Amino acid sequence: MRLTLIGHMTVHILLDGMALLTDPWFGPHGWLERHLAPRILPPALPPDQITPLNALIVSHNHLDHVDDRSLALARQSGCVVIGSENVARRARRASVHQIVPLRPGERTTLGPLTIHAVPADHPLAPDAVGFVIVGSQAIYFSGDTRRTDALVAALTPFDLDVALVQAACAHYPFFGDDGMSLSEATELVRAVRPRWTVPLHLHCADKWLDRAAGIRLRLDNADRVREVLTEWAARLQAEGLGVQLLEPGRPWDAENVPGG
Repeated sequence: MRLTLIGHMTVHILLDGMALLTDPWFGPHGWLERHLAPRILPPALPPDQITPLNALIVSHNHLDHVDDRSLALARQSGCVVIGSENVARRARRASVHQIVPLRPGERTTLGPLTIHAVPADHPLAPDAVGFVIVGSQAIYFSGDTRRTDALVAALTPFDLDVALVQAACAHYPFFGDDGMSLSEATELVRAVRPRWTVPLHLHCADKWLDRAAGIRLRLDNADRVREVLTEWAARLQAEGLGVQLLEPGRPWDAENVPGG
C-alpha cells in the first residue's frame, strides 16, 4: 500500500495494482469557493499529473470534496467514479462514462479490490458515505462524518490496516459539529483500532481542529497545528495505535504495523 496526500481529503492510493483517488478537490476556483473553502496549502499535484488512476472514490458532493476538474479527469482517463448518490448524478451530468453509486451496506469491486460503503453522519449531506477498501490490506476512508455507534458497528467487522479520518470540521449553532474534530476522531480510532491512523481535512481554513482549546485551521498557525497533531499522535502511539502525519506530495508505504 502506498499513500500520497495531494491535499485536504484527497489521497492517491496504490493497492494491489489499483490506483484510487479519494475526495478529489483541486480548488478553490471561483469566488464562492474561495469564500466558502479558503485553502491553506495548494494541491501537491495538479489533476493531469495524477497517474496511474483507476477510480475516484467520492464520499459526498460538497465543493471541497469533488470538483469539475476531477470529474473532467475521470472522463478523460476513463476511470470509474464510485460515490454517493448525489456524486453519481453530478458525474452523469459531467458525462463520466463509468459510475457506481453506493449506499451504506452496498459494495462494488475494482479489479482485486472490494469497496464497501459504510455510514456517514453528515447533516449537510444526507447521502454521504464512507468507504472501506479491502484487498491484501484494508483502508477506511471517512469522508466527512460524525462518530456514531452505527459507524463503529459497520467498521468493527473489518481488520483495518489504515484509517484515513477527518480530524477538523465546521461547527454550527443549530446542530453542532458537522463532522469530526480531533477529539471525535480519537474516539472513533480507539473504538475500531486500525493499525495506522492518518488525520485528514486539514487544509481548509476556519475548520475546528480542537474547539475546547480554541484551535482552528488558519493561514498563520501551521506550526501550532503541527504541534497539536504531533502531541495527539504521541498519545495514540502510547496506546499501541500507529499514527502517520502525511506530508503533501510525499509517498508513504504503509507496510509496518506500529512498533514494527
